[in-house]
This record gives sequence, structure tokens and C-alpha cells, in this order.
Amino acid sequence: MAPTTTDPQSEIKRLAGRLVIGRLPGLVLDERHRAALREGTLGGITLFKENAEALSQLIKLTGEIIEASFHPPVLTVDQEGGAVQRFENVLSSLPSPMALAALNEPYTTAEVTSISARQLKTLGFNMLLAPTLDLQTNPRNPIICTRAYGDNADSVTAIGAQVAAAIEAEGLVAVGKHFPGHGATVEDSHLELACVDKSRSELRATDLQPFANLAEKLRAILIGHIWLPQIMGEKCPATLSHVVIVEILRRELNFQGLVVSDDMIMKAITHGFGLGEACVQAILAGIDLLLVCGTFEQSREAVEAIADAVESGRLSRSRLEEAVGRLDLLINEKPEYLKSENVAAVENFAAVIEKDAAFCRKTSARAVCVVQGKFEDQYVEAIKSAQTIVVVAPAHPRYPMDLAQALRIALYRAKEKSDSSTMQSEILELRYPLNPGKMAIDELIAAAAHLRKNLNKKVPAMNQNVGILTIFLSYRSAINSGQDLFSKKLAEVLTPAIHIATDSPYDRAYLSGLSPYMLSLASLDPSDQAIFALADVLTGEIKPEGKSPVIIEAGQKLHS
Repeated sequence: MAPTTTDPQSEIKRLAGRLVIGRLPGLVLDERHRAALREGTLGGITLFKENAEALSQLIKLTGEIIEASFHPPVLTVDQEGGAVQRFENVLSSLPSPMALAALNEPYTTAEVTSISARQLKTLGFNMLLAPTLDLQTNPRNPIICTRAYGDNADSVTAIGAQVAAAIEAEGLVAVGKHFPGHGATVEDSHLELACVDKSRSELRATDLQPFANLAEKLRAILIGHIWLPQIMGEKCPATLSHVVIVEILRRELNFQGLVVSDDMIMKAITHGFGLGEACVQAILAGIDLLLVCGTFEQSREAVEAIADAVESGRLSRSRLEEAVGRLDLLINEKPEYLKSENVAAVENFAAVIEKDAAFCRKTSARAVCVVQGKFEDQYVEAIKSAQTIVVVAPAHPRYPMDLAQALRIALYRAKEKSDSSTMQSEILELRYPLNPGKMAIDELIAAAAHLRKNLNKKVPAMNQNVGILTIFLSYRSAINSGQDLFSKKLAEVLTPAIHIATDSPYDRAYLSGLSPYMLSLASLDPSDQAIFALADVLTGEIKPEGKSPVIIEAGQKLHS
């Protein structure tokens, strides 16, 4: 039942609550969040991976959030594709933004985006935190990378516009991010304040350009926790800067839509300002909607700090009403959603998800880029005929990157298709730490040498009829510098025949130990789908067609 209290203090708390979007701790709508949504002291929820275990569970959860809400709830998610997607185990897993840019096919970009937006819309989502409009210009950037469409403002603008249009066409609010641009940073704003040390004119010519080009088309823009020392002076994130939000975004770029904060519990904010105070400063600076993706206590702290600031006169009620007014222009009624009790509709939705997933996987495979060398049939034949394949892969805490298993499945499928009587390759795996130190490298090389010695007993002459074939996977070698020394040492005992950059296309330039004649591919995506799609490429099921949308070094684009 909706609250009936109309005293001024409760009204102010509801105004403040409308502007704060929280996060749930698990798979169900807990009673504290339910009560806050019902009272109007929380305006919606951003969902994450830990909130989605199965389709039926997610359908029930989103329905309960919508039904519990006093306000028309903001139901949103970071479902960008590739490295950042929350529901790849429940909905169709999506190619990365950079993979779409590598294909540069407007139809494919629109179709993949529409698949995502349609599925989210069916669940009741009304806002999607995409497209990413950052220019990926720094190979050592720890947070953007393949979340971006490239390093060129014109192409990022074009693809960003296609993505935003497809999201909006399905009935969701598209949110361009991370203004004023996160692609040139070396810091991860989840951990510390990111810095872009450029002048105003330099920013206008680079990072700001996609936002400037799309300012009058986008209905919402998200501000990143980025410090611009040449513009802002004192150390302060853009989320708290009147200069960045009002003077540059609104007045200079003429943006009239909703201004959304990046997650306010990132350490770039909380370490320097404190959550409650930062939320008040953000509203004063021009933020209209606050993402507070932490605990229930943190979202409550944000609401109470804003309400207290109004009570004290520091923050005007009219400023809250202005922000709510902008939000109401975009989201002013509860969204429709698939009802969990409609069994036939749920089954049909599951079938649609499966069909859409096949298109997305094929897109991921086609987007693979040839970084060095030429991908020829001889590589496919070598993989199919090798007696032993050794996959050397990083042990990543988030992404399994299980190419060994993906190849086992792909090779079995290929053998079934060809009705071949030849024995399937033995596929072995050697895992290494993401950024190995010297001691770890010595241990790994000893293990690799032992493995090679045992294999030599089976296959005395390496590369004679491709007896042993080694595939080396890297992950963001520019910032995981231990991979360089490891690749040098590895080449002495298990010379890789193929290198695969599983995320950043820059990796090959930071692995000096690899042969300059070695075939090098970039999957542009470390997700499970991309790794299994990569196996489709390596076994000849799908040809790689991607062209890298970033320049690596000496003006060279890395593609075939």
C-alpha cells in the first residue's frame, strides 16, 4: 500500500528518494529495500550479476521491484556487452562494444543492441547504461578498453548514435557515458580519482567530441568520476563540478536532458568526500540522478543527507523538483513487464533468448581481428590435426577464459560433421597468474619444460605434421607487464604458434618475446561467449572479419 503521509519532511524525503537509485544484495527483494521503494525513499534499483541466477528468478525479481515502488521506478543495468554485462548467464550474451566497432556494420550494431534492449524491456527495465562514448586512446587504461567503440571521435560518434537509437527504439532510455571522457586515463575510478590532464581546447578536439556531437540527441548522460586539473583546478571529480556539468555540458554543449552520476560509492568519491556529503555536492553541481550501488545503509545515507541539506537551506527544494522534473520527462509511469505466472510467455521468451544468443555468438566470432600475420586454412588444419594442443592462459579472477574446453567442444563438433575417424587432439592447459612475477615465472617455465619433456616422448619432433601446437592467451599486457617476460621464457620451451589477445587489442605490442612472424589474433572480449566464439574461428567454423578500431603504434592499425 502506498504511503499517505503528506507532511513536508516526508515529501522532501520522497523527493530526495526519487533521485537515488540503490542496489540489492542478492537474488530477492529484501524487506528493507522493499519498504524504501514502497515509502518512496528510494527511486529504483541498478541490478548486477549477483542479482541474476535464472530467468524465472530474474523475472520475479524485476516484477517485485516494479510493484513495490511508490515512484515510477528507475530499473537500470550496465549491460554493455563483452567485459561488462550483468546477465550473460540468463539473457543472450552480447559482443563487446569494440567487437561491434571492429565489424562496423550498422545493421549488426543495431540488431545486437536491439536484442539486448528488447530482452531488458521485457523484464521491465526502462534505462540502459549505454552507449559508452569514451575514446580509447590510452593502452594502459585499466577500465575502458573494449568497452569503447574505438579511438576516433567520428567513428565513436557514429556507432554511439546507432546504439543509442536502437536502445531508444525499444523503449528504454539510453545513457551516454562517461562524460567528460574516461578513455585517456590510467586510473580506475572504482579505486581512485581518474585524471585527464588536458586543456579545454584539447578536450573539445578529443574526448568531448562524441558527447558534443550527440548532446542534442541523447536524453541522458552519465558523468564519470574524472578530474580535469587544467579546467577545475582543485582536485575534484567531474560529478561534483558545476563547471563541468553546468558550464560545459549544459551551456557549452547545450545538453537539456537528464544528468546521471556514476556510482557514488566508488573510491574516487568516498575516499575524498564521504558519501552523504558527495551526494549533496553532486546535486548542487547539477547531477539529477544518483547511482548509489552499495548497501542499503549507503543509499539511505544519501537520501538523508540530501533531505537534511534541504531542511538546513543549503540545498533548495526547487533544485530537487528541477531534477525530478527532468526524470519525469523520461520515466513517469511504471513499466510493463513479463509476469512470472504467464508460463507460456516465459517459455517463449526463453526460446527468443536462445535464438538471439546464436546471432550474438556468431557476431563475436566474426569480430575477431587478425593483429599480425594472416589467418589461413593451414592454421585450422594444424589445430585439427595436432596430436596435442597446449593452451597457455591467464588465471583471471572474473573471466574463466577456458579456451581449452571451448576447443574440445568445437573440435568434437567438427569431427562429427566431417565423419572423420582420426583421433581428436589431446588438449592440455597451463595457467599463469595475471601479472606473474619472476618466482612464478620460474615455476611456470619449469612446469612447461616438464610438460614438454613428457610430450616429446609421445611426439618426438615438434611441428612435424603439427604434433604439438601451443596457443598463448594474454590479457591486457600493457598493464600486466609480467606477461612480457613470461612470453619470452615460454618461447624457449613451448614455442607458441598462435597468440590471442583476449581483451585489449594492444597486447601484441607489449609482448616482445613472441616471434614477429607469429599469428596474432584479438578477440576484443574476455567473456565466455567470446572465448567459445574464438574456438569457432580457430576450428574454421567462422572466418574472422574484424578490423581493429584503435591505432596501436606508429600510426599502424592492427588488422589483416
